[in-house]
Amino acid sequence: MKIKTFCMIALLHSFFFIVGTTLFILLFHTTLFKGIDVFFYRGIVLLAVSCILILLGMVVYKRSSQASLFTYRDVILSIVLLASINLVFFTHLPVTAERSISVFLLSHIDKHSQTTLTNQEITKIVVDKYLYEFGAIDKRLYEQIISGNIVRDGNGYKISKRGKFLLKMYTLIIDVFNIDKKLISP
Repeated sequence: MKIKTFCMIALLHSFFFIVGTTLFILLFHTTLFKGIDVFFYRGIVLLAVSCILILLGMVVYKRSSQASLFTYRDVILSIVLLASINLVFFTHLPVTAERSISVFLLSHIDKHSQTTLTNQEITKIVVDKYLYEFGAIDKRLYEQIISGNIVRDGNGYKISKRGKFLLKMYTLIIDVFNIDKKLISP
């Protein structure tokens, strides 16, 4: 493959990736699928919409006379790259920012940067504000119900078969990566 051909193909992949990523981000600023309450699930759906729209754009481009270098293999590769890279980015930054105690702590400590906060003061603010005022526990319970991992049982909750399966999966991951087991064996 000639350098010029390689550069042209790389440029096309980059163009479709940038347009797809921009579209993915812009879709969060619309009301599209706003009814999906779980941020993670809405993001997955919006990423799928972005990939489908970019796929359609690539197919239209592929049918033009200018697209002889860009094969259907390139189309598949571009979509896989768009979906994979954006999924990793989405789950590691926006999803983490939306639910992270660490992000909450950093923000709170920054807002009180003129004073030194003790461990007890920080613990109290996390419990009072993050857990109670912001409803973090209720939000996580709702997400687990929507995901099918727990079910309501009267005034309480029980783990579902799917939840037990997921817990077994996490136990395996914890064992494989030698992670502290305190979260699965409280």
